Amino acid sequence: MKTLKKFFIGLLFILIAMTVIAFFLPRQVHVERKGTIQAPAKVVFNQVNNLHTWDKWAVWNQMDPNMKVNFENTGIGKDAAYTWESEDPNLGSGKLTITASVPYDSIATTMNFMEKGLSTGYFLFEESGQTTTVTWAFNSDLGYNPLARWMGLLYDSMVGADFKKSIKNLKIVAETIVQEGRPIVELVTLPEFNYVSIRETIELEAVSTQMGVSYGQLMNFINQNDLMMSNMPYAIYHKIDGTRIDLECGIPVDYKPEPQGNILTGTMPSKTYATADHFGSYDQLEQTHSFIQQWIKNNGFRLAGSPMEQYLTDPQKEPDESKWVTAIYYPIN
Repeated sequence: MKTLKKFFIGLLFILIAMTVIAFFLPRQVHVERKGTIQAPAKVVFNQVNNLHTWDKWAVWNQMDPNMKVNFENTGIGKDAAYTWESEDPNLGSGKLTITASVPYDSIATTMNFMEKGLSTGYFLFEESGQTTTVTWAFNSDLGYNPLARWMGLLYDSMVGADFKKSIKNLKIVAETIVQEGRPIVELVTLPEFNYVSIRETIELEAVSTQMGVSYGQLMNFINQNDLMMSNMPYAIYHKIDGTRIDLECGIPVDYKPEPQGNILTGTMPSKTYATADHFGSYDQLEQTHSFIQQWIKNNGFRLAGSPMEQYLTDPQKEPDESKWVTAIYYPIN
């Protein structure tokens, strides 16, 4: 009995000592890992900014194939979030929220582990040429829980290992996108703008010719009315019916004039779009259109209007088709 009593007294002494020592251990935990990716910051940033893509690179999202995930606020950009529920005790349930999103520069997050507490994190993206250095950091306040303080000593090795592997996966995903030349689709909200336009239903084979005629008429109207272009020309494909297309060619201008003849005028309201840039000849535009359409479907959005192309390169000034850039916009909700 004396031996057993001494054992319990010794055990109690150890527990007390560990509890006392725990309060001298760090309360704040910081874990950070970096990686270099052969891809522009825009590509890397969008793999993190879109929570729908985390299952392609984040280790925690790959641990349980049966994990239930629900997205909030589109799952993309600031205020986007996802909740998870898993029977895996290492995952449990929780919520991740993007609290700040600065395109191609940084992303801040919070992770609510429910009964285990709240932590914060951030991603930094530093581009140099065609290479991006990504930093992923994690901060947690362990509070006054002595066990949590002791566990905090293991955070850097445990969480750091997952960060390192996740960044390696992110590298593979981003570099594959670059190698395959896949478009980067983003969500943008365009402000309202004034415009002048011409809308006609024509044969598909006459689109190129009609665009030249329409933009010529619009430029004459702009010059005659002392207007100024406020952005590059665009085209809206309202409807395609067999071999005919309802096409509107427009130019943003500084103020809304009165319509004249076949020249329409108005103010385009602010809208949210899924958008991507197409690089190269107009002959290949359909490929980027198809990619955006599939992205909209995969991310659970619905179309809210007709697609628009904006021609960021003037073919008369840049004869090299490989350098042409066309921004494609699909209104969504």
